[in-house]
Parts: sequence; C-alpha cells; structure tokens
Amino acid sequence: MNIIHIDLTKLIKNKLYKIIFFNYLIVITFLFLVPLDSELVLSFIEREKQPSNNTSFFIHFIIFFVLYFLIDLSFRNIVANILFCLLYSILIESLQLFTSRGYQSLDIFYNIFGLISAILIRFIYFKFLK
Repeated sequence: MNIIHIDLTKLIKNKLYKIIFFNYLIVITFLFLVPLDSELVLSFIEREKQPSNNTSFFIHFIIFFVLYFLIDLSFRNIVANILFCLLYSILIESLQLFTSRGYQSLDIFYNIFGLISAILIRFIYFKFLK
C-alpha cells in the first residue's frame, strides 16, 4: 500500500509540474511576442517606465533560469531539456522580427546565460548537496 501511495504522489507531483511548466511557457511566449508599444502593454506600463536594455537582459536571464528548472522538474531528459530551451530562445527572438519588438542577439545571450546558470546550480545540487 505504501509503494502505491508514493507512486501516486510522485505522479500527481509530476503532473502538477507539467501544468505549471506549460502555463509558464504560454505566458512567457505571449509576453515575448506582444509588442511593447501595443495598447495592452501601454495600459499596464507607460512607455517611459518600460524596462531599459540592462533591465531587460536581467529579465531574460531570470525567465530562462526559471524555465529550465520548470522543464527539468517536468521532464527528466537533460539533453532534450537543454536543447528545447536553446531552440525556444532562438525561435522567440526570431519571431520578434515580425513584431515591433525586433531581434536582439544579446537577448539570446542572456537567455543562454540564465539557462547555463540553472544547469550549473542543478549540477552542484545533485553532485555535492544531495
């Protein structure tokens, strides 16, 4: 009975992580693709108060840092998770060519920097702390 309970708990937890991951992915995709000069964005953040490039780079770092941890909790294939995050970063930035947001190579750099930081923390945790 105890083994069944543990497996059921693990299954529910994994499903919950996947739900959180996919919802996070939907939200960040929307946020990355909505033009900053759209009425929707301007109704929340005035043009003068929108993040500068330096702040934007930090935001990209944090978003991809969190993205990697969420995908890692949801799917245990490390190589596929890293590949997905890399391709997603390039895809999102490329799709911004078709919006007024525009393409910035440094965004991809900070996305990857956030991803690498998350991978290193995960490695240190499992190698030395667990």
